[in-house]
Amino acid sequence: MLEGFAEALADRDHYLPLSAVADPGPPLTPGEVPPGLRGTSRGIWTLWGGGPHTGLPEQGWKIHVSARLDRAQHVLDTVAGICFSEGVPFKHLSARLFFLFLHHKHAPRSQAGKFCAVYPPDTEAARRLLERLREALDGEEGPYVLTDRRYRDSRTVHYRYGSFGARSALRADGTREALVRDGSGREVADLRLPAFHLPAGIEDPFVEKEEEPHTGPILIRAYEVSRAVRLGNSGGTYEARDRRTGRTVFLKEARAHNGLVFDGTDAQRRLRHEDRVLRALHAAAPGVGPEPLEHFTEWEHDFLVTEHIAGQPLVSWLSRNSPLARADRTGDSVAAYYAECRRLLAALDASLERLHAAGFRFGDLSLGNVMITPSGEVRLVDFETASALTEPPSGIGTPGFAPPPGLLRADTDPLLPDRYGMSAVTMAFLAPFHEVAERAPANLALLRRDLADVAPPHDLWQRATAYHPTAGNLPEQAGQDRPASPAEPGTDPRGRLARLAGEVAAGLLASADAARPEWAFPAPPEAFRTNNVCLAYGTAGVVHALHRAGHPVPGEIRARLRRDTLAQRDALPPGLLVGTAGIARVLAALGLPDEAAELLRAADDHPLTASCATLAGGRAGVGLGWLALYRTTREGRHLERAAAAGDRLLRTPDLPTALGAHDARGLLHGRTGLALFLDRLAGETGEPRYREAGLVLLHQELERTFPVDDGSLSLSDDARLTRAMPYLATGAAGVVAVLTRYAATAPDERCAAALPRLVAGIRVSRAVKEAGLYRGLAGLTWALTEHAERTGTDDARRDAVRAATGLLKYAVPHGRGVRFLGAGAQRFTADLSGGGAGVLLVLHRLLSGPLLTERQHARPRMPSVG
Repeated sequence: MLEGFAEALADRDHYLPLSAVADPGPPLTPGEVPPGLRGTSRGIWTLWGGGPHTGLPEQGWKIHVSARLDRAQHVLDTVAGICFSEGVPFKHLSARLFFLFLHHKHAPRSQAGKFCAVYPPDTEAARRLLERLREALDGEEGPYVLTDRRYRDSRTVHYRYGSFGARSALRADGTREALVRDGSGREVADLRLPAFHLPAGIEDPFVEKEEEPHTGPILIRAYEVSRAVRLGNSGGTYEARDRRTGRTVFLKEARAHNGLVFDGTDAQRRLRHEDRVLRALHAAAPGVGPEPLEHFTEWEHDFLVTEHIAGQPLVSWLSRNSPLARADRTGDSVAAYYAECRRLLAALDASLERLHAAGFRFGDLSLGNVMITPSGEVRLVDFETASALTEPPSGIGTPGFAPPPGLLRADTDPLLPDRYGMSAVTMAFLAPFHEVAERAPANLALLRRDLADVAPPHDLWQRATAYHPTAGNLPEQAGQDRPASPAEPGTDPRGRLARLAGEVAAGLLASADAARPEWAFPAPPEAFRTNNVCLAYGTAGVVHALHRAGHPVPGEIRARLRRDTLAQRDALPPGLLVGTAGIARVLAALGLPDEAAELLRAADDHPLTASCATLAGGRAGVGLGWLALYRTTREGRHLERAAAAGDRLLRTPDLPTALGAHDARGLLHGRTGLALFLDRLAGETGEPRYREAGLVLLHQELERTFPVDDGSLSLSDDARLTRAMPYLATGAAGVVAVLTRYAATAPDERCAAALPRLVAGIRVSRAVKEAGLYRGLAGLTWALTEHAERTGTDDARRDAVRAATGLLKYAVPHGRGVRFLGAGAQRFTADLSGGGAGVLLVLHRLLSGPLLTERQHARPRMPSVG
C-alpha cells in the first residue's frame, strides 16, 4: 500500500481520514429499512444494530460478504434484508468511493474484498446466516476475502473467527492490536493475515475436513515459483521457472473483481488489456516490452507469463549511482554519471519512439517501470497503463511522474503522459524534487544552487524542468514573498536562515485551527493511526517547536493541547514520541510542571514501559521526559526518577526483546536512543557508569553498521533489510548525533574511527526527497550541526550550514509564511516528525548555537567535489 494513500484522497493540500472526503460518490444504503432503525456512521462504514446494549459477544464467527462493484447495491439489499429479519448487527461500506478504496490496487491486503460484515451472536446463528446468505446470493460473484475462508461453494460469502472489536491492546507505537481469546481462554493477537488463520484451540465447525497445508514448491500450471517479487491487492508478481523448458519467466497475477482503480476497472481487465498490448507490440516492435508468452486463468485468477528481464529497476540503479548519494564522487565520476544518464535517456527515447510508431503510449513512465539490464540495456516493463494513441490515456499514474490534472485538461497532445514522464525521469537523475517542483516551480532555482558542486548539465536541466514554469514567468501572488535569490544564502546564511525560521513559524501559526476535530495543526497520516496530540505527529510537537524558538503559542492552542491530553490520557501510550512522556515535556515548558509530573508518573507505571526500552516508545524516552522536567524545575525528585529509569535499563535482562522489532537499529528504536538518554543522564548526575553503559550500546550498534562501496558506513532499519539509511530517525544521522556526543565526552578509539565514515555518508545527502526531521534534510542538518559544534572544524561547520540553507528549496510559499510537504511529500503537514515544526526546531538549533555567531567574516565555501 502506498504511504498515506487513504489519507491523501480526502483533500488536495492536507492529509485527512478518508471518511472526511467532501464527495464520496453515490451512497450505498439498504433499499428497505425497518421503521425506527437508523444506521450509525463509523468512518467509511455504516453500522446497523451495533452498540453496547445489543448483547453482541466480544468475539466469534464473523461473516464477510464480497461483491462486484456493479452488483454492490443488490448484494447489500440482500444482506440487509436477511440481517434485519434475524435482528443481527452488520455493517457495510457507505459509498462508492469507499468501495473503490478498499478494493483498490494499493489498498491494504488485510481488508481485501470486504464489503459487508455480519456479527452473529453464536455458532448456530452463524451457521444459519451462512446458509441463508449462500442461498440468497447464489450466482453472485465477488473478490476472495484474503483473511477468510469461503463458505462451501459460495463465491461471495466468507467467514473467519475473531474479535468483534470489543478488546484491543495498545502498542508502544500508539497503534492498537485487536485481541481474541484462543481455545484455552488466553488473550492473543487477532491476526488479520492475508490467509485464513484460527487461534490455537479453535476449530472450524463449517467444514467437514480441514485442508492439508501446502508443502513443496508452488506450481502454477507448468511454472514453479522461485520468489515473490511483489504482493498486493491486485495479486502478486513472481519470478518462476518453466518446468518444460527450464526457462526463467515472469508471472503477473490478477485476482478476480479486485485491484480496482478509480475508474472502476479491475485487475483482470487490466491484465487482459496488458496481454493484448504486449502481443500487438511484440509483433510490431519486438524488444520494446517483455515478450508475452502465455495468458491463462487458473481457478479464479488470471496469469500473464512474459519474458523475465534480469536487472534492476531504475530506482535501485539511481540509489547506487547518483552522485548525491556517494561520498567518493569526483569531477570525473560526476561527468561519467551524466554521460550515462544521457545514454539511458537516449535508449528510453528510442524505445518510446518505437512504441509510439506502433500506435501506443506507455502511460506510466516512472522509476519502477524501467529496468536496467546487467549489460546496461534499458527495458520498459508493466504495460497495464499502455493505451492506443487513438484512445484517452489511462487515469493511473505515479505521483510526480504523471501530468497534473490541469495540464492534462489543457494539453491535447496524445503523447503528453510519456513526454511528461520522460521529463520527470530526467529530474530523478538530478534530484528527487518532483512534488515540490509541482507545488512551487520557482524553488527549482534553489535546487540548482544546491546542486552546484555536481553541476547538472544545461541539456539535462532543461529537459527535467520543461513542464515547470520558471521563476521569471510566475504570476505575482498577493501577500506572498518570492523565494530567496539563489545567491542570497551564500552571502548571508544567518540572515536568510533567520528569515526562513520566521516564515516557518508564520506558516505554522497560520495553519492552526483549535476547533478542527481532526487536528489543531495539519497532521501526517500517522496521527490518524495513533493520536493527534503527541510530540511526533500532533499538537504537542508543533507547540514544542514554536515555544522553543521563542514564538508565542496562541491561548486557544494551549487550551486545546491540555484539553485533548486530559481527554485521551488513559488511551495514550507512555512513550516520548507518541505518548504521555513527550506531552509532559511540552506541558512543563509551558509552565505546567505538576501536570507534567503526573503524566510522567503514569508513564513510569505503564506496562508498556516495563516491556519497551526504546527512545521512541519505552523507558529511555520516559527517562528523557524526567530529565527535561528536572531541567525546568531543578527538583531533585525528578532527577531521581530519571536515574531510576537509567538503572532499570542497565538491569534489563533481555535487551533485544525490549528494543524495536527485528533487532531495530538507530535513534528511535535501537541502541543509539538508549545511549543518548544514558549520556544525558550521566551529564546531570555526574555518574560515569551511565555513559560507560551507553558506550557499550554504541559499540553494539556499530557492529550492525556496514560499509558502503563509496567508503562510508551506514546501517539499515533492522535485521531484515540491507538498505543504507542516512536519516535521523532510522539511519546514520541518528548514530552520528549521539556518537559525536560520546566522542567529545568519552573518547573511544572505535567510535573515533567510525564517526568520519558515518559523517561521510550523510554530508553528501543534500537533495533528499523530504525536508523533515525524521527522514529528511532537517534531520541530517541536526546531526551535522551537532557534529560541527563538538568538533569545531571549518569543514564540519560548512557542511552544517550548507545543509541548513538547503532547506530553503523545500519551503513552499503560503500567505506570509511557508509550509512543507510532509510524510511521503504528498500533502502539507506541520508536525515535528516530517513537517514544518521539525524544520523550525532545527533552524532554531542552528541559529542559537555557535556556528552562525562565530567567525562571521568567514564566508562558507561550497564543498569541493569529492
